[in-house]
Amino acid sequence: MKLRYLKAGIIPAFLLLISLPQLLLSRPVQGIWVVRHSITSPQKVRKLVEFASANGYTDLFVQVRGRADAYYNSQIVPRSTLLPRGDYDPLKDIIPLAHARNIKIHAWVNMYLSWSARKLPSDLSHIVNRHPDWVEVNGRGKSDLEFVDQNGRKGREGVYLSPMNDDVNAHLLRVINEIVMNYPVDGIHLDYVRFQDRDYGYNRAGRKKFLMKYNVDPITLGNGKGSYWYRLNPEDKEKYWVYWNEFRRSELTLFIDRIHNSMQHIRPGTKLSAAVKPNPDIARTRFFQDWPTWLGNGSIDFVVPMNYAKADRDFIHSMTSIKNKNISPGQIYMGIATYNQNSFTSSAKIGHARAAGFKNMVIFSYDTYEKNPRYFDQIHRSLKN
Repeated sequence: MKLRYLKAGIIPAFLLLISLPQLLLSRPVQGIWVVRHSITSPQKVRKLVEFASANGYTDLFVQVRGRADAYYNSQIVPRSTLLPRGDYDPLKDIIPLAHARNIKIHAWVNMYLSWSARKLPSDLSHIVNRHPDWVEVNGRGKSDLEFVDQNGRKGREGVYLSPMNDDVNAHLLRVINEIVMNYPVDGIHLDYVRFQDRDYGYNRAGRKKFLMKYNVDPITLGNGKGSYWYRLNPEDKEKYWVYWNEFRRSELTLFIDRIHNSMQHIRPGTKLSAAVKPNPDIARTRFFQDWPTWLGNGSIDFVVPMNYAKADRDFIHSMTSIKNKNISPGQIYMGIATYNQNSFTSSAKIGHARAAGFKNMVIFSYDTYEKNPRYFDQIHRSLKN
């Protein structure tokens, strides 16, 4: 009967009532990351929402915490210096505008990365100045504060807080809880929720926790300090390396679960997601970001693999590594880059992702549109197809 009505160009009201909810449920996610400088005024926020509505975006991942600051009204962290003086609140502004157009807002929160300039913040109340003991430490016992002048060089991202420090995680949980409690966001989106690299995690607080459990200071594993190591055979030493690596992974996994539980207590149904390294094996062994386990145990609702590779073969390789984990494709929102390639190669990756069974996409980022609106012509054609 439905076919007869469609051929006649007529869709009865009762068929619309049946079809529209099914259509909305099956509609793939088309998201875009929005970097913080794009929400610093009411005019920018309205332009963003109009762009999203006109081009069929379903979800906006809006950065409201950049470098341990706030793009919302916070009682915990300082207001961003990029915001105008006064009480303008971009997060409060954008939520009703987006919801009126059936667009979801995910508050994008940078977690451990807290500073990236080559000079320390002038504000003495900034967290890296106020709590230097919270800052990450490498396997040689060197704090990130000792390398500030190298930020942005040779792949160095900046000053991280330590995922192994309980005070750090308690602070970050308060930050997230404040957002969920005060703003009707659809989700919290975590970024930099990982270790800086394999040779990190040696903040004194984390070392102490491991020492209390295993009677071994993990910093001695790599450089031979501590005379008792000279009495260990290689098999024992390797055993403690395995323990140390798993300890770092499990500490982060437990914290993710804590965040999820807290959010559901405050505002049930709020989604928790994370931007993650695209190869799950590298994420797990190098950055201790065991996101397949987070998905499997229900600690997180979905992840956005930052599959930013320029070469098709590398992009496809990461997708293959994800498929090998037998993760539900609905829990994967494939991250597509625009900043490092032309619009045709970026658009082609949308096709590759769909062919691999990943229908949900998140584009990085709205910055590219602001710099070159025509770039997105091809992207939007690919998304609509």
